[in-house]
Amino acid sequence: MNRRQYLARAGTGTSVGLLAGLAGCLDDLSGSSDATDDGTGDEAGSRAGERALDRAAGDLNKAAQALNEVGGLEDPDAVEFDPEEPRSYLADAREHLETAATELPEDRQSDIDTLRSYADALEGLVDVTATVTDGGIADDIDAVTAAIESEGDLESASETVDDRYAELSDARERWAEANATIGELDGDTLEELAGVSVADLEAGAAALGTAVASLETLAGAYAETLDLEDGYGALERGRKHSEKREYDAAQTEFETAETTFSNAREELDSGTEDAPEGLAGYFETAECQNRQLASAAESFAAAAADASGGNLSEAAAHRDEGEAALDGVGDCTA
Repeated sequence: MNRRQYLARAGTGTSVGLLAGLAGCLDDLSGSSDATDDGTGDEAGSRAGERALDRAAGDLNKAAQALNEVGGLEDPDAVEFDPEEPRSYLADAREHLETAATELPEDRQSDIDTLRSYADALEGLVDVTATVTDGGIADDIDAVTAAIESEGDLESASETVDDRYAELSDARERWAEANATIGELDGDTLEELAGVSVADLEAGAAALGTAVASLETLAGAYAETLDLEDGYGALERGRKHSEKREYDAAQTEFETAETTFSNAREELDSGTEDAPEGLAGYFETAECQNRQLASAAESFAAAAADASGGNLSEAAAHRDEGEAALDGVGDCTA
């Protein structure tokens, strides 16, 4: 799928916010307080602490609202998301929580801990959302796809994919941390302090988890395809060995490449079912490319075995099959 086809799906269907279940309650908690402070000592400190706790809850909900406004993640690249606004709210909330921790008595520390955990979870979701909605991911996929189609600068393509795969793997781990934090939240306390349901947080996190896992799978498969040792690198070495009539060495390299391409295809097959709609075309293209590459490597391996045994007619036929499969890689985005 090319970039225009990918973006064309944006705005179709009934997209819901990442944390859509929170939308009805977040606006009700501004974090402001009209309480006056005409006492002294412990009473004044307690009131200052309560105000700080309320303001922290309000700022945290504003950060959550920013996530809610992201919309659905069926098309991650079509989503515009600026993480700086929610990060600013999170920073303000943490300052308020420091004040609350200083001013409130020990028996209120569990409330403060709950909101700190809420902040930790939201911070993780914001970070991961920023990663999966990075428009540069689609540009990189298009560039890598074009490099494979034309057998262009595969070394640069491999470096690009490796970098993205590392970034997306880190994001998936970050998501797992945030999701675990959500699962450990005291639901009753969170709802009392911030009016937020843990179930809503879990649902939003699940949608984000699907998106980041799919992108990681896609990048991982491409990393295997372009691997300069066992993937495309092995295919290229096999062809060079064949040109030098080093048929046994060529067969070994081709078999390595075929196994690698087949493994990448299996990963793509397993990830396609859960992939967001907007990524489906990318999975289809990558699966097609690896299928054709695996077929080419298999045919070239057979040709090398034939040539090693002196069966030049069969070797030529298998080489033609391999070249046809390589040509078919360019048809995967048609």
